[in-house]
Amino acid sequence: MATSTLPRKVLLIGLGLENITKSSGVPSGCGAAPHAIWLIALLLCGVCGCAQWSNEKTVDRDTNLLPPRQLNPDSVLIETVLVRFPQTATAELDELWRLCNEGITDLELRQRLDKNGLRAGVILGELPPLIRAQLDNTAHRQTTDALEAAGLAADVDNKTRRLQCRAGRRKDLLVKPELSETLTVLSTLDGKHVTGETFERATVLFDLRVMPHGDGSATVELTPEVQHGDHRQTFVHSDFGTRPEMRRGMQSWSQLKITAKLRPRQVLLVSSTSPSKALGSAFFVSKTAEHAEERVVLLVRLSETRLDDLFAPDVVEQAHAMAER
Repeated sequence: MATSTLPRKVLLIGLGLENITKSSGVPSGCGAAPHAIWLIALLLCGVCGCAQWSNEKTVDRDTNLLPPRQLNPDSVLIETVLVRFPQTATAELDELWRLCNEGITDLELRQRLDKNGLRAGVILGELPPLIRAQLDNTAHRQTTDALEAAGLAADVDNKTRRLQCRAGRRKDLLVKPELSETLTVLSTLDGKHVTGETFERATVLFDLRVMPHGDGSATVELTPEVQHGDHRQTFVHSDFGTRPEMRRGMQSWSQLKITAKLRPRQVLLVSSTSPSKALGSAFFVSKTAEHAEERVVLLVRLSETRLDDLFAPDVVEQAHAMAER
């Protein structure tokens, strides 16, 4: 009676295997049944499918089947994905901002971001249908398109990443890997004077830092950055002394740092203004292998934190102290 709950396709295959076993003359007690069960289990895995970033319930269900993650008390799990849209979706992307709270930044910073072609806001409620549909479309292309599966379809990789971040410690959130073409970036910090810089072999990224809070929330900081040129030896100074380290040239725009306090499962959306310009164009306009341009949206979701100011206030204080160093 218990087998009646299995999918019909699984039952049919199981019966077919039993018939094959009988016709081949293999006794049922000689290992045929374990083989059948093994194949049925594989089929069940195929029926369940892979968890999608856009489906929170599926992610939670599948995650419960995995061994528990060993996280440090001040660790935060962050999920990120870069979603590419065709240029024809510009009007729909502009409508997304009506579903976001851009008040996460003060007015002065918001104006400075706008002059540099950047926008940021926390999504109100669940992921908008436009983003969900594009995430599903992207997942499908990654299984049918060899270039997408290899991350070579464009200069922006749209694969989902899970980052384990320690309190206040740097994590590189890659937007564009090392570019073969020269990259020119325009920027303005006072809103009046525009400067332009040209970078060879540029890598476009955000300096990501996360500060967990005892109530389960976390503050996410994103600072736009470009690394460029060859690796050269430099000296790094810290509380523990000075050490040599090989580094590339770096240009960071700390005045354009985006800061947002997120609750669990909340999503920060960062993209370019319309039309794209300055840093927004360098970060969030992608070129495909067919030399077409696409608009890019960065999603950053707070997945999990471990700090608890009720049961471990001393750990919270230690995490804040380490982050301030």
